[in-house]
Amino acid sequence: MTKRPLRSALPLILSALPHLFPLAVCIALLLAAAVSAADAQERPAALQERPAAVQERPAALACTQGRSLLPDLEAKGAMPDLVREAASTINGEGRLYRIEREGLAPSFLFGTMHLSDPRILALPAAAEAALAQARGVVIETTDILDPQRMAATLLSRADLTILPPGHTLAEVVGPDGMADVLPLLEARGTPAAAVARLQPWFVAAGLMMPDCEVKRTAGGAKVLDVAIAERAKGEGLELEGLESAAEQLEALASMPLDLQADNLVATVELADRLPDIFETMIALYLDGRIALIGPATERALPSGTDEASSLAVTQAFEDRVVHRRNALMAERLRPILAKGGRFVAVGALHLPGETGLVEGLRRTGWTVTRAD
Repeated sequence: MTKRPLRSALPLILSALPHLFPLAVCIALLLAAAVSAADAQERPAALQERPAAVQERPAALACTQGRSLLPDLEAKGAMPDLVREAASTINGEGRLYRIEREGLAPSFLFGTMHLSDPRILALPAAAEAALAQARGVVIETTDILDPQRMAATLLSRADLTILPPGHTLAEVVGPDGMADVLPLLEARGTPAAAVARLQPWFVAAGLMMPDCEVKRTAGGAKVLDVAIAERAKGEGLELEGLESAAEQLEALASMPLDLQADNLVATVELADRLPDIFETMIALYLDGRIALIGPATERALPSGTDEASSLAVTQAFEDRVVHRRNALMAERLRPILAKGGRFVAVGALHLPGETGLVEGLRRTGWTVTRAD
């Protein structure tokens, strides 16, 4: 496999984050609550709040709609190279795939973005037809249907969200980094005491979420996967999950602290551009150009300043959040698909590539063809 250019890992993390969004938006809602310095010393009060109790604050957020950066990339003449790079990724286009094996009703694999944007919630006609005929629905984790359970997951794995004893965020990030982080936290209504003992990945995940998305979710809007799951439950269909919220949490928290700190600072430095980045990703997703999301996002953002660190973050994150989870999902999918007639909805980032679900299922004997 060709190594990625030595750029900041932030583009990869941003392109992956919408596929872990239910957990991340829970983080964003919790971080939006102001907490006391005393409570933040051991187990931040933000982690103890029930999601319903913290929904008032995000409702007051300003909502800035981003703009797609694709026209800028076109004007710079960058798109032909990006398109060629994406074309080298197997199964890099398409959101819907048909899964077949002799003697079974066909199943379908649909790539999602875990967002509540109305454009994303409107299923394409082919996906709508596939869902309408399904006997059962599969999503990444059914834990997303219970916000209290999601919050309980964060509480129960404090080792993945809280820094080791004797360490603080300011110490891990450093004075220069904290000088960048603190103003954004203040703007989001989160005092420094609220994050003093939190791991950098946790803080970054909360800050990455676009205000529009946090505001919609706080107001009761459903992300696509939740909407599909609730529809399945309402129609009496069998609903199954492929992993737990705890497993997703472990994947996000798996990077070393120094690399987490580097990513947090990069996130803060690009905060003003995040709405445009998400809008760019949404535009590519709606066009079914899934493999182009990563290269286009990378090109739209500035390069990292520490090449060795950037490469380390990229490889670690890609392996733990994408490749390893792909293998686990494919393994857990096989007995479910053997029932026939399933509609499988997972983050679109899990479809393309040699380690993607499409190829993973093909290697185990399933016939998988594009259906959109």
